Amino acid sequence: MGDRSAPLAPDHLLSLVPNRGEGLLDEHRAPAHHICHGSMSTRHGVKRTSNAWASAHDADCIPFTRRRVGVRPGFRGQTYHLTGMGRIMSKGLAAQVRGVWAASGILQVGHSRFVRKQAARCQLQAQGVGATSARIATLTPITSYRTYDAYNAVCADFARFAETQGVQRVQDLRPAHAAAFLRQKLEDGLSCNTMRTYAAALTKFDAALSLAPRKMRIPEEARLSAGVLIMRQGYNASSPRLDQFRRAYVNPEDVVGRVEQPLHQLAARLQLHGGFRVSEVMGMTRKSLKGYAVDPVTGCESGLVEVQGKGGYVRWQYVPKADYDALKAHLDANGGKMGLVYKPYLRGLNRACSEVGETWSGTHALRHNYVQTFAGEAHARGLDDDAVAREAMERVGHHRTSELQTYTRQ
Repeated sequence: MGDRSAPLAPDHLLSLVPNRGEGLLDEHRAPAHHICHGSMSTRHGVKRTSNAWASAHDADCIPFTRRRVGVRPGFRGQTYHLTGMGRIMSKGLAAQVRGVWAASGILQVGHSRFVRKQAARCQLQAQGVGATSARIATLTPITSYRTYDAYNAVCADFARFAETQGVQRVQDLRPAHAAAFLRQKLEDGLSCNTMRTYAAALTKFDAALSLAPRKMRIPEEARLSAGVLIMRQGYNASSPRLDQFRRAYVNPEDVVGRVEQPLHQLAARLQLHGGFRVSEVMGMTRKSLKGYAVDPVTGCESGLVEVQGKGGYVRWQYVPKADYDALKAHLDANGGKMGLVYKPYLRGLNRACSEVGETWSGTHALRHNYVQTFAGEAHARGLDDDAVAREAMERVGHHRTSELQTYTRQ
């Protein structure tokens, strides 16, 4: 039995093997290591626990028991003893898919996705293979519950589709099923960006299949990535990606000013003037308020707001004093919670765009507007290009300065 208190070393987790049939982790077949203790999600994000990684009870235990082990309520990544393997694999296809997710150990919440992707790039470069986004994705784990939930929902939809094609066991899945599923979604009119999400989910599940324990008896031909590859060229050509063109709004202040619901307008102002993601705004509480300070770049009196972004990354962000005061007043009046619901907010912002004649570009476009405005102010105050890129990307929760090109595309 392994040491239940000691986390696995990052180098161990980053041991990427070139053989596609192997997997993301060394010893991924060894049942003594699986992921369920690693971290625990709260309403405010991912919280590390003292037990960073779990070890199984004995050598015959794999990630398949119903024992709750420090995971968030509702998370399906529990573990089952081998005695229950037959029961799970005899259930419906969707249940079998969830079992593969849990058994693969591919969910590694609380660890840096950036570090994992850098390791994957180095691995691919060492092999003399181009480090494309698709190849990197096959070599990196899932590092957030949000991503897992999105991918699991896509794979549940895929399982329902596969059952209509006569597939009853996960071992019988083939590339043709993935291609047919994506083809149907494309015919249903899904956007290219949504198709990319579906493809990414199936590709990640393909990696989970390769990591599944041997006793699940998943054959080498039970893979999906070849089918995804067949369809990728088709959906990329069918409709352009939204971020291939200018994403920012032309008159963002007009859009925000036309949002009717006060809470929605506050959220839009925080995104426009603070560069926050929607999820970061939704997670704000009274504890997020960190007082007043002068922004060292713009020189303006501002409020400091703490948020937790992708991968559990925590940052403090400057926002205009007026927006900070409005946020504080809202939180005080709402029991210290934001209370923002995503879809109504989305509809409100979309409606505002229509009323002012703006092309709808999503909530993320407000972050693009923020970066462009901040970069202009920073340049005007004498910062060089490198300093502007570092500061701007840090303020929106990115680690790579090259992302600035995406945010400033005209």
